[in-house]
Amino acid sequence: MVQKHPLLRYLFIASLVSIFIQFVSLGFSLVKDHKKELLESAEKIEEFKPEMADQLRELAYEYDTNKYLKVMPYVNLFFLILSTVGVVLMWQLNKKGWYIYLFAEFAPYIISILTWDDYAKYSALMGGGKSVIAITFITLAFDILFAGMYFYALRETEKLQTLTTSESSANQDFLDNK
Repeated sequence: MVQKHPLLRYLFIASLVSIFIQFVSLGFSLVKDHKKELLESAEKIEEFKPEMADQLRELAYEYDTNKYLKVMPYVNLFFLILSTVGVVLMWQLNKKGWYIYLFAEFAPYIISILTWDDYAKYSALMGGGKSVIAITFITLAFDILFAGMYFYALRETEKLQTLTTSESSANQDFLDNK
């Protein structure tokens, strides 16, 4: 049996829990009627913040025409599935899994930068403005941390395998010489 670095097990479990939570959240997002929700929110805050209510109404009506707002949840689903594949491959000690995981975790940030105007509208659904920027930096920090820890755990597992293989061949040589 292949001996894995203990950190790999914890990363695998934490990644699967995170992916499950993201799947559930994305599922709710896909079935939710964002346009209706935005219009209701606009009505609630009309008397307190009329400018914000107007922005929410504009965003609600943009849902009918803006392809980014309709496509992005499915793009997120694609990257979430790709991330799951990468995590499973890393658990199986396949080095390609780390590269797939890196791509799946960091490509959405690149897409967000390249489509900043639409991303800002899409992120308005999550509270908009500073909260989205804060959430983005926190998730980016976790993605960098997990990628680094996965790299470390996979490298250490590879060292353990090399050490175990060389020990077993040394033991076999010792037994053969007896």
